[in-house]
Amino acid sequence: MTHKDYSNSSKHMAEAILMPLNQKANSNSKDGVFCDLFSDPIYLLQLYLSIHPEDSDTNIDDITLVTLENQMLRSQYNDLGFIVGNRLMILIEEQSLWTLNILIRILMYLGETYQRYIKNNKLDVYGTKTVMVPKPELYVLYPKERGNLPDEITLSKNVFGITDPDRIFVDIKAKIIYDGVKGDIINQYVIFSRVFDEQVKLYGKTGKAVTETIRICRDKNVLVNYLTKEEVPDIMFAHLDKEQQMEYVFEQGHEQGIEQGIEQGIEQGIEQGQLQTLVGLAKKKYITIEQAAEEAGMSVDEFLDKMRVA
Repeated sequence: MTHKDYSNSSKHMAEAILMPLNQKANSNSKDGVFCDLFSDPIYLLQLYLSIHPEDSDTNIDDITLVTLENQMLRSQYNDLGFIVGNRLMILIEEQSLWTLNILIRILMYLGETYQRYIKNNKLDVYGTKTVMVPKPELYVLYPKERGNLPDEITLSKNVFGITDPDRIFVDIKAKIIYDGVKGDIINQYVIFSRVFDEQVKLYGKTGKAVTETIRICRDKNVLVNYLTKEEVPDIMFAHLDKEQQMEYVFEQGHEQGIEQGIEQGIEQGIEQGQLQTLVGLAKKKYITIEQAAEEAGMSVDEFLDKMRVA
């Protein structure tokens, strides 16, 4: 077997192993740094205080995360919902080109959030007693260059084209956040996003772009504590192209055992690289231990033994 054949075989192996990783990336909106970062109560509190710096009484225990799990906006947006006191705060990150269609999506998101709130709190919307629900605060985070974009957008004016207040029967208003205040959590996230965009332009959607983004942000003292988390590179990596994911998994397997396998026999090296890659994916919970054991052709106990010594 030539080195080229070996490389192709290894990549084929990596593609087979990668399927659960792709499913993970496509089925869980929390794969994004935005959602992962702000699902942490510490950073969520910082986010809230960045928006409401006048509130000196709210603490971590006063915030309830209510982000929807059906990922209505997953394909283009990261979404975040949380309740603080009588406020229902929804923050949508627009990752693609600017579009006013986000107002329609926010309306749908708001409706479903209220529906779940009413159901979970067993409120009777068909009774005579007025149902009290948290008042909405709607925000769009646009971490790209602002240009001539507005401070806020409204459904009535920007989508329905209504300018006469007497003709407005349904409306929502969303405030646009572009940068935050220097040093606050929003500002740090925006810097992180822009650095990542710059590195993708330089290196494409590759592991190099991920590692350089983390290095640069640490040097800039941006999200330093968060970026030390072991799983962050994998969260970022989950959004790379499938081809680049395959290349990354292949390279990791190559570094961890496949190269050594050349001296002992190509097939043995591929098997070792596959096993180590499966162990890595299982440890990081991209796949279950049962799935990894089945893929490796082992019992669960045998696979757990491999994980312990890896």
